[in-house]
Order: sequence, then structure tokens, then C-alpha cells
Amino acid sequence: MDERKPRLIRQGLPQKADPRRMSIFLVLVMMSSIAVPANADVSVATDDFGILDALTQTLADREQSGESFIAVQGADNSLAYVDAAARPITTGDALSEADSYLNDIEMRDSTPFEADHPKPYQFLIGEATHPDGWPYNLFETLFSTEQFGLDNLLGVGINTYAIYVNYSSRNDGPSHEAWDSGTFTGEIFTASGGLTLFENYIDVDGDGVDDLSVALTVEGIATIGEGIGVEFSDDIIPLIEEIWIRPTFKWAVTTLDQNDPLWNELAHLEVSLMKGLSFDITLDNSESYAIVIDTRFTQPPNDFSLGVGIQRMTFDVNAAFTSAIALVAALISGQVNSSELTLTAVSAPYALRILNPNSRFFRSSNRL
Repeated sequence: MDERKPRLIRQGLPQKADPRRMSIFLVLVMMSSIAVPANADVSVATDDFGILDALTQTLADREQSGESFIAVQGADNSLAYVDAAARPITTGDALSEADSYLNDIEMRDSTPFEADHPKPYQFLIGEATHPDGWPYNLFETLFSTEQFGLDNLLGVGINTYAIYVNYSSRNDGPSHEAWDSGTFTGEIFTASGGLTLFENYIDVDGDGVDDLSVALTVEGIATIGEGIGVEFSDDIIPLIEEIWIRPTFKWAVTTLDQNDPLWNELAHLEVSLMKGLSFDITLDNSESYAIVIDTRFTQPPNDFSLGVGIQRMTFDVNAAFTSAIALVAALISGQVNSSELTLTAVSAPYALRILNPNSRFFRSSNRL
């Protein structure tokens, strides 16, 4: 027989509602709004707001009222008053006083003169007029053989330059214009068997006899730190960042025989040097640079010389070279391309030295 005992029952702690129910309810509400399609008229008619109709009615009323005709009449009347007020200018008017300041004006033609460039410049601007052997890449600059021959054994690439000669005599007499070539080392041996280091003999009147001696020398670049130098980076292993040179070009022109009858008839003589340089490491044609020294004479040149000192020519090096010897070796072997060695700056001449000792009119030595 079971024993009956009383039990105490009390209310427990409230339990939280299941959050999943609310999430499911919100999802159902969202799906129901998507599922039920909404229909609406999205078109806009011209009479929806009545603005265009009102504008049309306003324009029509304006045209019927004749406002445009009234405006034209009003403008004509105003201009008629202005015309009626016009009178001749008298001496007391401001405009009359202003005219007196213009009495001494002299009108001149301000049209600029047509450019008259020297012949060397004209030859450079057209590829068809470039002198023979003009370089268009670094290989041609260094090793071109256009001027090489039995009479010019050292006429190779970097050692060569072109010479333009233009001679004219007095009273519209004979004239001669021609191209010639020269080398930094000179002809070495002349036709007469003489030794002529650093000098080139040229014929100016086309008779086959040499009349002038010309020479181009480069001074000052053999001194490290003054004529040539390299700039290194600040890395742990210093690399060459820049190469610079500070050359002085000396151009000398002198007659071989002052007593030659040719010089008695001289009216004008032009002797120009043109040296082409290209630094692109390719075999294709690329941009080239020119060093031009143009000299003109109206009397026979005797020991004439012109020195042009360049402040600085700078080349940027974008390759890993730790010494100048390694860079030179890479240049010679063709291991450096145009993106790794670029000409970045050519400073203006800092010195010009002109010597013409026997000139009747000019003798100077100037530094700028």
C-alpha cells in the first residue's frame, strides 16, 4: 500500500524564447514581398503636371498681344534718339584731344624675317642631306668604315668627322662647294710624303691642290676628376650612376701657302666641321647628335683657332657596374643597350677662345 505524502510545487524560472522563430518569420515576410508582383504605370505624359500646357498657352497669349512688335518699336525709337544726338567732333572734345597723340605714329611692317639658317644647319635637318658616313647608332659611331681607305687607314668611326667647304671669289668669279672628311689623328702621311699628325689637308677651289690645313683636337678629358669622372651610388656595394666628361674642342684652320694667287681673289670662305654621335645600342637607325663648328672668312685664315669648352656632358647608367673598366668593356662588347646608357645633359659652353693673330680686324680670347 503506497504511502501518501504532500508535495510542494512552485513556479520555475522563465525560459527565453527560441530566436530561430523570429528569424524564420522575417525571412517569410521578405519572401512574400518579392513573390507578390507590383504593377504601376511608369510612363510620364506631357500633361501629367500641366506645366507644358501652361507654357504653350502663355506663348500663344504673348504672340496675340503683340509684345514683340512693341519691343521692336521701342528699340527703334531709342536708336533714333542716339542718331539725333550725334554731332561733329569739335576741338574741345576728348576724342579730338586723343587724336593729336597719334599724329606722329609711324606704322612699320612687323612681319618676322624669313629664317636664314647657315648651311650646316640646313644639312642636318634633312636625313637626305646628311654627309656620308653619318652615324645613326652607337656601332656606327664607334666602328663605321665609310671613310676608311688606303689613303685614310685611321678613318674609322669615332676618329672621323665631316668637313664642309664653300669658296667663292670676287666679282662673281669661280666658286666651289664640296664635302671632305678628316680625322682626329690627321692624315699622318701626305701626298708629298711628309708627316702631318693631327692635321688634314683640304682643297677649297676644286683644282686638286691642297690649300688649307684643318685640325680638331679634344683637350682636357684625360685628367681624371677634371676632364672625366664617374659618380657612384650610396649603396653597400657602390654602383656607377653617372659618367660625365668636360671636353674642350679646338678647331684650327690655316692656309698652306699665303702667297697662292687663290687668296687674292677670295670673297668668302666657309669651312665647317660636323661630327655625328649616336648612343643607341642597336643596329637600327635612331636619333643622333651633332657637334658643329662653322667658321667663315673674308681673308685668308692664318693660324686661326677656335676653342669651345663644354661645361659638362652627362650620361646616366642604369645597369650594375662597380668600375669604369667594366663599363667600358661592356660598351665595346655590345652588352649595354640604349635603356642602360643615356645622354641626359649637355651644359652650355663655358669658354670660347678665338685666336686670329694675323687678322686686320679681329683678335680675341674670351671666356664666358
